[in-house]
Amino acid sequence: MLEKLAPNVWMVAPEAKPRYPYSNSLYLEDDQSLIIDLGAGARAYADLPCADIDLALISHFHFDHLHGDSLFPRANLMAGRQEEAVYRDQVEYIHFHGYDLWQEIMGIERTAYGQVVPLPDDVIAQPGFREITLSGTFADGDIIDTGKMSLRAVHLPGHTAGHYGFYLEKQGILFSGDIDLVATGPWYSSASADVGDLIASVDTIRMIDPLMLVSSHRRVQTDNIQEQLKMYIKVVLERQNKIIELLKQPHTLNALAEYGLVFPGRHNMYEIFWERMTIRNHLRHLLREGIITEPEPGLYQRK
Repeated sequence: MLEKLAPNVWMVAPEAKPRYPYSNSLYLEDDQSLIIDLGAGARAYADLPCADIDLALISHFHFDHLHGDSLFPRANLMAGRQEEAVYRDQVEYIHFHGYDLWQEIMGIERTAYGQVVPLPDDVIAQPGFREITLSGTFADGDIIDTGKMSLRAVHLPGHTAGHYGFYLEKQGILFSGDIDLVATGPWYSSASADVGDLIASVDTIRMIDPLMLVSSHRRVQTDNIQEQLKMYIKVVLERQNKIIELLKQPHTLNALAEYGLVFPGRHNMYEIFWERMTIRNHLRHLLREGIITEPEPGLYQRK
């Protein structure tokens, strides 16, 4: 589905709700045609001149933003410089997701995600490492010109280390990727995620103060964006406060994860893993901030 946002600017939304394994895309029709993210599903791109699109910007290397890359044979793919290695090195890919910690955290063998959660037929790749050739990378503040329009790369780490948004300043449109304002709050459940960075990235968006926010997993937002951002990060802060309260008594990571603060209705091994990884990221943040201690390896307590 195409939704026109401004002259020659469209959001491309999946036929289904824009939840994993789908994500919204942003399409610019200009002297150099451009698309941001490639996860809306094959049917969603049917109305685009996919074979003629010149440039594809990837907000970050999660499967639901990338699985349609083969539909854009001419497009030069670019990604954030912080994640460049993840596209070509399987070891970096595994570390990016935290799968090298799986055995330590889960104590069982990992089953491929595609075997745990079947994918729809318009998702034309499978989760897991695929070597993908980039034509280049971008960094915070880089300007990408398409001819009559331009957009600025905005580094928004926290969801992942190399997560980016893209700001069309003249139009007041910010593509915010997975800072998506869903009511359940952010996803920051990999080894590449960081609580402090996520809080700072939401502050960055508040300072940009866009007129329109296009995110990966919701409809276009134009009303009360500032208040929505405040409520979005409040989920993280409230979760952190609950952890601090629980740590009046010593807890291990897995004991904290049993409270279900992140995925209360866990359905599969990956949601259990992500619960534990999110708690791990909170613990790392609280240790850095000096709020908690680790009196013995793997045991945490509030100061």
